[in-house]
Amino acid sequence: MNVGAFFSLIHALLPSEITGVLGPVLNLRCHHCQHTWELSPPIARSAECPGCRRDVRVCLNCNFYDPGSARSCREEQAEWVKEKDRSNFCSYFTPGTPVAGAVTDLARSKLDALFAKGSKAEVPSKPSVGGFAEDLAKFLKDKR
Repeated sequence: MNVGAFFSLIHALLPSEITGVLGPVLNLRCHHCQHTWELSPPIARSAECPGCRRDVRVCLNCNFYDPGSARSCREEQAEWVKEKDRSNFCSYFTPGTPVAGAVTDLARSKLDALFAKGSKAEVPSKPSVGGFAEDLAKFLKDKR
């Protein structure tokens, strides 16, 4: 049993008045299988997801992970990590929402809703007397 699982077991067995003294319980979501569970800090380097047995302390589960930034990390002092899905010794690791799956899916659903995927937008064939501004206002009003 690793350290993280041990602390989670203690939190589950003890009353909430006592577990508050032990420290906060973190809600984690696996970057691979999206399984969610509670884990108490410190998160050991050997901690594994109970759903898929993948490493937990990885860049893809970190709050600082950002594929669009330099070295895919928003923490400027962190050392470069080659394998983002493997356990590492980064001292800046902070559990966060996995970016790859959750944020991408959310963005895709918002874009689909915005552009009404599958429906064809009506484009005026010729401008009306009011000009482009009126046509645009009418088009946007019809979309709501």
